[in-house]
Amino acid sequence: MNEIAKAGPLEGLELEFIGDRLKKSVKRRDTFRGGLAALAGLAVATGVGRGVSANEAIASLGLLPEDLPSVKYKAATSEVGAGSTWVAHGMDVAKFYGQLLGIEVTSYDGEFSVEKQLQDMQTISSQDFNFVAVHPSASDALVDAATQVVEGGKPLIIMDTRLIQDPEAFQQFDYLTYLEPDNIYMGETVAKQLFDAIGGEGEVIHTQGQLAHTGAQGRALGFNNMLKQYPGITVVDETPGDWKIDQVASLWQDLLQRFPDVKGGFFHSDDMALAAASVVEAAGKQDTVKLVGVDGGKNACEAIRDGKLLASVINPSGRIHGGAIWAGYLTVSDTDMSQDGMPKFIRTDGGPITQDNALGYIWLYDNMQY
Repeated sequence: MNEIAKAGPLEGLELEFIGDRLKKSVKRRDTFRGGLAALAGLAVATGVGRGVSANEAIASLGLLPEDLPSVKYKAATSEVGAGSTWVAHGMDVAKFYGQLLGIEVTSYDGEFSVEKQLQDMQTISSQDFNFVAVHPSASDALVDAATQVVEGGKPLIIMDTRLIQDPEAFQQFDYLTYLEPDNIYMGETVAKQLFDAIGGEGEVIHTQGQLAHTGAQGRALGFNNMLKQYPGITVVDETPGDWKIDQVASLWQDLLQRFPDVKGGFFHSDDMALAAASVVEAAGKQDTVKLVGVDGGKNACEAIRDGKLLASVINPSGRIHGGAIWAGYLTVSDTDMSQDGMPKFIRTDGGPITQDNALGYIWLYDNMQY
């Protein structure tokens, strides 16, 4: 099994394919200009290749291969899609922690496909791993395969998204621990930043993630909670972007024409927000349309610093993935120092990112701290 190579949010996508789609969309819309500029902006704005790899992080510590512990354990992570900056960074952090702890970490790329991730989990259940971490692309879709993992004696760690939609049924499932950010808080936080920035009134677009993803559901709930406090805001579209930047770029070309007076966009991930930002800039609307996202990766921090995004909020991919590797290691090595043992739930915190604090979060990101 080969470990996944990670290079950023466009990894696994064909640039020619994206370019063809944008070119065709421009031909269909004579009134929309700058489609090719949007393509160029898409690659730059989403921060392709700006992450720090696990090997680079190890090298920065001055460690030689012989300085690292010998491999004693094997772990697998099942990921939603390595084309996501959030996921790609988490995979790098998981491998980084693994190298420091003597764990060979193999990451499986679900490619934003429930079917592919299900196949991956079935493969993982049949392999000789000591523990497994999974970030489900959709609740309820992976239960049978996850059961096979658990019944095979492998501790199972859940990351970011509930494996089972029903909270009570999920709590009763035999997983080791669940690391989750406060998605409702994140949705409320960036929604407020957006609504205040546009003066509390006007048209706003709500571009969601995958609807079966409990993280996306929580962010939508937070957005709608805050929306109730701003009666002057009108939501004109809530089409899901499914975490895919090419899909969002195409979607926002349509939306900017259908809603020429839109004043803001709320996105369930920064990758989607940055994809839309390239389209907004190509349309010459960057000064009138404010955009916010969720995740707080390096690409978003840089965009906020440079004024291309208004704000984001931390969904700590590194802390979640690193925490999953650490939890698995402490369990299989029987070295957990907590008197109470491993909790079934671990809240991973994170705050809002603005121009005032973006540089600090870039430093933490580059050093595998979140």
